Amino acid sequence: MCRKLYFLALVTLCTLCLLTWPGKRVQAFPSGEESSIPVCGTGTLAGYIGTTCSQPPTVFHWISYSCTSTPASICERLGSNGDKLHVRLDPNGANTLLVGGTHLWDVTAGQSVDIVIRGSVYNANVNLTWPHFYPGQRAQSGDGTEENITTIECGENCISNNGVSSYLCTGQSPDMNCADQPKIRPYFQSGVAKFQLTGPDSPYPFSVEIKLNGGSSGTATLRSLGLHICDFKRGIGCK
Repeated sequence: MCRKLYFLALVTLCTLCLLTWPGKRVQAFPSGEESSIPVCGTGTLAGYIGTTCSQPPTVFHWISYSCTSTPASICERLGSNGDKLHVRLDPNGANTLLVGGTHLWDVTAGQSVDIVIRGSVYNANVNLTWPHFYPGQRAQSGDGTEENITTIECGENCISNNGVSSYLCTGQSPDMNCADQPKIRPYFQSGVAKFQLTGPDSPYPFSVEIKLNGGSSGTATLRSLGLHICDFKRGIGCK
């Protein structure tokens, strides 16, 4: 009888050890609808419009694209719904989507273009979007300007910057607004918009606006805009 009780106690102890051993455990795959949402990948802006994708756990729905320009041929060469504008994951930065990757929107004196992308997003609490420029080339010359404005319409859930991350490049703007930077720290220090995290039942509308204006005697360009909208955790970063 004693031997049986001893054996039973030993088996129970071993089972408890296996259940509580502090080794690596298998993480459960996300359940529900989010588990079937494809990860955002390489494509064109036109291919994104009307679709939903994720940079887990953040989920984007891409609703519309509009373009106005002087002359109209600038918007025409960007294609229907922006099919000449590229979208890809930033190879140097997690949770960043690079939008643009083209010289087709470059403007010279007397020219301008204004692009607006609209969508919705959830499982995000930070908007830290910043411009990417061509190495060794300032984004504007003369009286030309480049401006990018990314807005999360967070309303009373906004914590800082009213959900807006924006940068204006003029002849008097600092280098971080107009030229390629070796480090991204300046953007973290100045451009972070914070807001409350929400789920799929209450996504935030968002808009991305890119404006290039050649002025009367200048030029303007932009390599890409890096959309960095994510679920940020202190000490961890974006999930």
